[in-house]
Amino acid sequence: MKAFVVGPDGTADDFDGRRIFFSFQNFKDEVCRKGNCFVCGAARNRTFNDEHVFPNWLLRLCGLQQETLTLPNGNKVKYGTYKIPCCSACNSLLGDICETPISKVISAGFQATVDFVNTGGANALKVWLCLIFLKVHLRDFKNKIALDNRIPGVIGDEYELGELHHVHAIARAATAGIKIDDDVFGTLALFQIEPPPNADFDYCDNLPGRGMLIRIKDLALLHIIDDCDATAGMLSEKMQYLPHPISGIQLREVYAHYLAANIHIKDRPVFRTEFPYPPKISVDLPELGFHPYEPTVFGKLFAGALGTMAENVVVDGKRGKEAIEIIETGNVSFIFDENGKVKSAHLYQT
Repeated sequence: MKAFVVGPDGTADDFDGRRIFFSFQNFKDEVCRKGNCFVCGAARNRTFNDEHVFPNWLLRLCGLQQETLTLPNGNKVKYGTYKIPCCSACNSLLGDICETPISKVISAGFQATVDFVNTGGANALKVWLCLIFLKVHLRDFKNKIALDNRIPGVIGDEYELGELHHVHAIARAATAGIKIDDDVFGTLALFQIEPPPNADFDYCDNLPGRGMLIRIKDLALLHIIDDCDATAGMLSEKMQYLPHPISGIQLREVYAHYLAANIHIKDRPVFRTEFPYPPKISVDLPELGFHPYEPTVFGKLFAGALGTMAENVVVDGKRGKEAIEIIETGNVSFIFDENGKVKSAHLYQT
């Protein structure tokens, strides 16, 4: 039977010195603040080659190496240089365990990914999505709040790290030999989308809603990380019939519905890492209950998720800020008409 050394703060290592579990305080101090290897916690006294936030194979697939992304502070950085601290050993390990198998599936396209999910691959795909979500937010501990150097602080200073701590545990579990109970995993939805010309990639996420949306060519993956599959049931009737292929703006609407559903869950699942052998992540599931539905929660999430699409949206003849204010009421849909019937997949205004 294998034993573990558990420190006063709850951090656990095996007798070979391998980090099994980061306590919340250890995750906050060593990974988020100090920028140690996000997988094993090593400081930069060993070889580091750092980890791309969006993996190299994905950048090649979508032609993004020399393309730029715009940060919340307005700064533009190349995808190819956008990285977080990772030691060489863990970088190679992540490639073998996670990136290589997932790259083969996603590179094969929409139907191959559907087949992978339907034949037992869903949880592996969810772990990969958690890894992307985690890396995006860890990078914000290097991204300044503002380009003006007189304004102190980084974007990550504003984060609720308890939510990110759980994502970190899921994303790195396989590298530490940790099993994950099936009930721990969240909702995953796949969509085939009609991609805009010359735009093979899109990404957005929401930390308070613990959700993300990533589009790779005509494949869109929506993941709610910590709902233990609850939002899938909550929205099963509403999302039973959707346009196919779904448009970009309709996809953002669907995404906002899932985020809103997760935020409306009253009593949250309680996750924990246990140390039998092998160690595992498990969950206590309370009875599912909901806060009273507030349309503006959905509306604000939808408006916030539109990104650059917002400038092209027309609602009741209004554009720009006026259109966004109407969307924020939660009473606008680009999918359903007033009778709940599905609209055209290509409709971009109401």
